[in-house]
Amino acid sequence: MTPRLELVTTGAELLDGRVVNRHAAWLGAKLAAIGWDLARDTTVSDDAASIRDALIGAASRAEVVILTGGLGPTTDDVTRDVVAAWARSRVVMHEPTRQYVVDCYRERNKPLNATVERHALVVEDAVVLANRHGLAPGEHLSVGDRHVFLLPGPPREFQGVMIDHVLPWLLATGAARATRVVSFQTAGLGESDIAAKLAGTPFPGLPVEAAYCAEPGRVSIRLREQDGNADALDQAAAAVRGALGEWIYAEAETTMEQVVADLLKAAGQTMAVAESCTGGLLGQRMTDLPGSSRYFRGGVIAYHNDAKRDLLDVPADLLAAHGAVSEPVARAMAHGARQRLGADWGVAITGVAGPDGGTPEKPVGLVYIACEGAAGSSTAALRLGGGRGVIRESAATLALDLLRRALQKS
Repeated sequence: MTPRLELVTTGAELLDGRVVNRHAAWLGAKLAAIGWDLARDTTVSDDAASIRDALIGAASRAEVVILTGGLGPTTDDVTRDVVAAWARSRVVMHEPTRQYVVDCYRERNKPLNATVERHALVVEDAVVLANRHGLAPGEHLSVGDRHVFLLPGPPREFQGVMIDHVLPWLLATGAARATRVVSFQTAGLGESDIAAKLAGTPFPGLPVEAAYCAEPGRVSIRLREQDGNADALDQAAAAVRGALGEWIYAEAETTMEQVVADLLKAAGQTMAVAESCTGGLLGQRMTDLPGSSRYFRGGVIAYHNDAKRDLLDVPADLLAAHGAVSEPVARAMAHGARQRLGADWGVAITGVAGPDGGTPEKPVGLVYIACEGAAGSSTAALRLGGGRGVIRESAATLALDLLRRALQKS
């Protein structure tokens, strides 16, 4: 039986809306891949009483507890003190880490002070886990049959120390289940659409663990082997492939933009974008990827009709006859981006993101997307729901999916 594992995240900024807590989503995916489950996720403020209560509760239920946050140098960083008191230990200065912190500051020509060195405080009986991604190290404390990991809170550091130290430890314990996971990424279908398409297949009755995660414009499906039943997992995966076919853009934990980037690189081709209602979101998602200059030529945010005409060469009579939110204008924007920026592919988005600006003929959520390559163009009319942010994210994902389909056919 796999031991229970719980996550406790600390930080007032996670509870008052200043920061979105994404630790559990990232950790859950990593654990599932190695056969562990995240049994519970608890978020508490920075005060010692809340952290102590969460730690005691988690340790009463789970053999492995991961606490993240509160390891910095400021007055609200009290996690070490709480854990030390719980373990009947004390907080001490870890000299190798202190020297590392000092060296980091000297390399950056930053002034040193005693507060900075607080990054190197650790629980005395803990195994110190080097943090190559920041200053405060991670810590591994064994108390009876409980294992408590203290990890820094910033996502880059949390993930880095998890990958460097904690995930290998979890694998090395030998307690994780030998299990297989198959992940599908789909675009253009909602969860109810997927359920309807799978209803006529053997999939719903097969003994596999299935988890769905819906995000704007896409749904991921994760199938996990149950009780060593490998044949059932294979049958379920085959059923999903057969039922969803062209809507599947990847069988891996990846993003639409990464899939498109890989296709462009494999073909030695480039893309350019023309955006209206998404305001640069499509270009941002592509350029968030390292090395994007190899395949991304640039983009034009053409919000006003004058910009569509002057920067993308969209004919004025086309705008007058059909309006900015129309299939002909989307097609012309894609052509203009491709020609103006010298790209192999042009992708365009124009629509009504809301919450106002809609009409009976062109309501909020109506978006036209277009893609043009050397062999021609394709377009789609979308009727998207949700608020402004959801509409924009969905439009960007589905515009990339239009390009993905064109690349796979070319």
